[in-house]
Amino acid sequence: MTAIDGGCLVLPDEELYQRAKLLRWYGIDRESPKGDFRCENDVEEWGFKFHMNDVCAAVGLENLKFARGIIARHLFNSDCYDDDLEGVPGLRILKRSPDSASACWLYSILVERRSEFMAKLKENGIVTSQVHERNDKHTCVKEFRTSLPNLDRTLPELVNLPVGWWVGDADRDRIVACIRSGW
Repeated sequence: MTAIDGGCLVLPDEELYQRAKLLRWYGIDRESPKGDFRCENDVEEWGFKFHMNDVCAAVGLENLKFARGIIARHLFNSDCYDDDLEGVPGLRILKRSPDSASACWLYSILVERRSEFMAKLKENGIVTSQVHERNDKHTCVKEFRTSLPNLDRTLPELVNLPVGWWVGDADRDRIVACIRSGW
């Protein structure tokens, strides 16, 4: 679901909701009954600049009306990939945990010879991406680097396929056929 920039945060309780409201705008309580909330309130915990502008919020609220259908299509495409890509040599399907529910905004797989795989799909007009990388490779968080052997083993094979609501049945079938033809 898009909101141009920004998004939506869902929290399990009132306490976390109130804290999130503070942290989204520098730690300032914007609902305080005091005169000028920017100057008069104590900031107990520094926050960020995470609030949305009104235009992005309006787009997000309008798109929220379509969220169930969007998520349903992601789940459908994901389930089809699970079935249609089962047993493809050099490809491993990741299993989703049965005790949680994914919105499947990504369809991640592990692929041998990832570069060749991605190049083959690109040649056929199919966009793929790794999407994620270790954050601690960046200078600003390098000091927090720690041993993550499973992640380090997984990242070189990680690829994400198009799975979104915009992927129709014919698109998905073409993607599957391209993958099944080898790389």
